Amino acid sequence: MKKIILATILYCATQYSINAQEATFNSVDFANAYFKAWNKTQMPKASEKDLENFLALLTDDVALQHLPYQKNDEREPNGKETLRKGMSRWRGANTSYKARLLEINHGHNVIVLKYQAIMTIIDEKTEKERTITRNNIEVLELDKGKVAIIRKYGKY
Repeated sequence: MKKIILATILYCATQYSINAQEATFNSVDFANAYFKAWNKTQMPKASEKDLENFLALLTDDVALQHLPYQKNDEREPNGKETLRKGMSRWRGANTSYKARLLEINHGHNVIVLKYQAIMTIIDEKTEKERTITRNNIEVLELDKGKVAIIRKYGKY
């Protein structure tokens, strides 16, 4: 009987702690911080620190799904490291970048960002500057206050 009472008390304390953490998490503030950190990684002079600040918002096993190109949304143990390598390859590739956050929607453990990005790149084929405007929707699935799955919607 003592074990049942102790187990019940521990369960209730754990639930209270989890609910308190969820109550203090501000989805809109997190969305703005994520958007700001992401934008810094896209700037022409993006630094390694900018990249690490962005990655700090993600779980270690983060999954990135860029639809319609990537169908897999599996979280992998080395997801953050894979993302770090991929983003490092393109860091500083834009010659200009500007983004405007249009909308934030949020629910339980999910944030949806709608934004427009205008970037200038050096086209790999023509080696000439080209300006691209993209309307993006990004769905962030959260786990314990960090981004666990990033779903990017938009054709490039």
